[in-house]
Amino acid sequence: MKKILFPVTALFLLLALSSKAQQTEVPAEVQNSFNAHFKNAQMARWVAIQDSHVATFSMDGQIWRDAYFTNDGEFKGVGHYITSDMLPIGVQEKLNADYGNYETIELYQFDGTESGICFFANLKGEKNKLTLKLDDTGYVAYSQKDRIKQIKKVSEPLAAAEKKH
Repeated sequence: MKKILFPVTALFLLLALSSKAQQTEVPAEVQNSFNAHFKNAQMARWVAIQDSHVATFSMDGQIWRDAYFTNDGEFKGVGHYITSDMLPIGVQEKLNADYGNYETIELYQFDGTESGICFFANLKGEKNKLTLKLDDTGYVAYSQKDRIKQIKKVSEPLAAAEKKH
C-alpha cells in the first residue's frame, strides 16, 4: 500500500502546490542526498509535502524533473510530465480502449526506487475527473473518480426571476 500511496500523495500535493512559488527550508540530509544523486542540476525549487521533500530541477537543459526524498534524505524516485506518444504501447492501448471517452489532461511518469516505473493519468470526462496510476503494461493499480461540479448558467436564474414578475 505504501508503494502506491507515496507517489500518489506526492503527485497530488505537488500539483496542488505547483502554483505557489515558495521557499522551503530543506534538511541537510535531503540536500546532500539530492546533490549526490543529481550532480550538475539546475535547481528551480523545493516543496515540502507531508514527511518528504520534492525538488524540481533540470539537468543539461533537458526537461524539468521532480526528485522525491523522505525527510531523512532517502531518495524515493524521480518523475516528469510526458506526452501520450511517450507512453508504452500497453498503457496507450489501455487508455484508448477503456478511457477513450475521456480527455487526457496530463500524464506523469514516475520512476520509483521501490516500485519501478509507473504512470499517472489525469483524465476529464463530461461529468467526472479521473486519476489513474498504471504500470508499464497498462494495468490500473489505482484509480480515483471525482464528480465535476456543475455550475448553473447565469441566464437560468435571471430567466426564473423574470417569470416571477
